[in-house]
Amino acid sequence: MNESVFCDEELKQRALKAIQQTNDPIEKLRLQCLARGSAGIKQFARAFLIMDDNENKQLDLDEFTKGVRNFGLEISDDDIKTIFTTIDKNLTGTIDFDEFLRSLRPPMSEARVKLIELAFNKLDKTGDGKVS
Repeated sequence: MNESVFCDEELKQRALKAIQQTNDPIEKLRLQCLARGSAGIKQFARAFLIMDDNENKQLDLDEFTKGVRNFGLEISDDDIKTIFTTIDKNLTGTIDFDEFLRSLRPPMSEARVKLIELAFNKLDKTGDGKVS
């Protein structure tokens, strides 16, 4: 078994275990996508375009619910509504693609944030908070 397949299988197994331990609906959604492998979130993001029945690049609750069901995720109707309202930060009754993707991204670890800050500071030659 090659290393990438092994890592993908390990990711799937960890996600399946973690699903049982979380009550956070968005984390359940993220983990169910990851349980499909490293491309799971990417596949669900592609599904966004399919869910968008009226092609306005936004999903209403009905489109989102239909999409979650069609993608085969096991999430209750209450959790779907909670996920939707949590993602809809601007309270428009729809979620756009950017809101959708931001919500599925896991938070960055403290170590990763520090690494990014170090890299940025190294590139910021003038110390003005800008990289050019």
